[in-house]
Amino acid sequence: MYDVLFLDHSHGQKLLASGLDRNDACHVARAESERRGVGRMFLAGSEAGDRRDVVLIVESAARAA
Repeated sequence: MYDVLFLDHSHGQKLLASGLDRNDACHVARAESERRGVGRMFLAGSEAGDRRDVVLIVESAARAA
């Protein structure tokens, strides 16, 4: 399961979607990055690092029941 985040260098992190399968997370990230005019990236198991505005796909903290 994956979460989609928007990382805004001036306002921090905002959760856009949570607990999605990989395909749905990619779809949401693609649509949000196009809408916001920013890049997107997949960071399963790694840290975001020093980035500007970006839509991130990360492993979800929530687990499937």
